[in-house]
Amino acid sequence: MEQRRRFDQPDRYPYAAGKHTLHRAACREIAQSVGHVQGDDSIWMQGALTRFAHEGTLNSGWATHKRMMEPGEAAAWVAERIGPRGGIRYRLCRICTPQLPMAG
Repeated sequence: MEQRRRFDQPDRYPYAAGKHTLHRAACREIAQSVGHVQGDDSIWMQGALTRFAHEGTLNSGWATHKRMMEPGEAAAWVAERIGPRGGIRYRLCRICTPQLPMAG
């Protein structure tokens, strides 16, 4: 839910990252996995709530492996993925082509 809340504040959290790829928050790949949630009256939502209430299942479909980040968090994410000899272990999304965040 935290990432979903962050998705709604793109001015504050302009970056998003998957396991190996850095995106802009407005990237369509991010919107598909974080931003588009069906309304509360949908059959899908009723099923998710029923599973949670009766089975204790926490996976409502809102879970994501994407992380919404402030510029400083994104800069740290990039720095963590630079090897000891300077090699990079991340990619920049080819869809949204984000600029590298500045360390601050």
